[in-house]
Amino acid sequence: MKPFAFFTLLAGLILMPASAQTVVIKAGHLVDVASGTVKDNQSILVEDGKITAVGDRVVAPDGTPVIDLSDQYVMPGLIDAHTHLALMEMDGSDINDFGSYYYASLIEDTSMRVAQGTQMARSMIEAGFVWARDTGNNGLYGDVTLRRAIEGGWIPGPNMVTAGRMIAPFGGQFQMQPEKPGLGNPEYLYADSHDELVRAVRENVHYGATFLKLIIDNQPYIYSEEDVRVAVDEAHDMGVKVMSHAMSDEGIRNAVLGGVDSIEHGWQISDETLQLMKDHGTYLVGTDFPAARIGETRYQANVDRNKRARKIGVKLAFGSDAVYYEEGRTRGEQTLDFLRSYVDADFPNAFILQMATMNGADLLGANSGEIKVGKNADIIAMYHNPLDDIEALRGVQFVMKDGEVYKEGGKFTRETPRVLNNPRRKQQRGNMLGQN
Repeated sequence: MKPFAFFTLLAGLILMPASAQTVVIKAGHLVDVASGTVKDNQSILVEDGKITAVGDRVVAPDGTPVIDLSDQYVMPGLIDAHTHLALMEMDGSDINDFGSYYYASLIEDTSMRVAQGTQMARSMIEAGFVWARDTGNNGLYGDVTLRRAIEGGWIPGPNMVTAGRMIAPFGGQFQMQPEKPGLGNPEYLYADSHDELVRAVRENVHYGATFLKLIIDNQPYIYSEEDVRVAVDEAHDMGVKVMSHAMSDEGIRNAVLGGVDSIEHGWQISDETLQLMKDHGTYLVGTDFPAARIGETRYQANVDRNKRARKIGVKLAFGSDAVYYEEGRTRGEQTLDFLRSYVDADFPNAFILQMATMNGADLLGANSGEIKVGKNADIIAMYHNPLDDIEALRGVQFVMKDGEVYKEGGKFTRETPRVLNNPRRKQQRGNMLGQN
């Protein structure tokens, strides 16, 4: 055995918890998001962070602690598949104005972005979001730092999938000036050739990105199908998925034909291209801002897009794109506002819950999204039935992530770090030392 491997093993043994956490949850009303039904008087056995039994006759070891949620509706934790936990636009009154984002990228260094993200991550899990896909706009890998801090047990927050730096043609989403061509750094990795695309993919993954993001069509020059294919093939060879920021119909088509796993935004999309997405199994993550922020005309256009996408059968996952500041409201509270466009599109509440749980888990590659044997114990509960009213999600009283309780009785319970017993921290240490 190599010396460093021996010491890694020894450290792991020292840090191992004395016994795996086992608990029984008494669920008065268990929401099955896959079927859109409720089963009463169910029990959930959680062992070592996973669900090992579900039903009305669950047998647990003698002395197993019981969490009594017999008066609540219990369901899988929520998933936001498009967010920016390391970005806070202080203005954000007009989402069509990228000036506030540009300004934030210039004056907020990465350490400040991570500091802001620490509070926003806590608010997300407090609101019931157990997974989040951070989609860029985070300085120099601020999202990766935030994810590692959560995985290491230093701060509370959802499990994260992180995009690192966005890959884009020169300029990204900004209009640059020739005297200062570097103002887009470090938000973007500019890549204008196939070699540069391959390098950008590899650099991102090397520095900790776990899901890459391509900016397709924010400039007069856009990525072609061949450009997208080069980046996607390189990423998929490493087991890393690719999302694409794409709004024009041409850009979306190029991204879908190039093999991306999801289209972000997709506001100007035709029925023909929606059918192409269905045929390729490409997810749409709509990111539909409330009407108060983008205006009624654009909001209704998004509602119509949602109706068309569901009718055609496109795979849909919930994503917010929340980036703005509102006095007295947390990022978690804001995120729930983005469900409204699906209600206004006449989506059944059961389908909206699927988008925000099992569909999101499928897109992110997370072992979550349903309460069934073998899934991670990512569980939330509330007093009212979200199948009757999606607004019930605003009343989350209980949050469990990976078998650990973060909120109970409506109060946040995870204030102190749980560093020593965190298995992901040990895995990180092994990976850094070359152990698999």
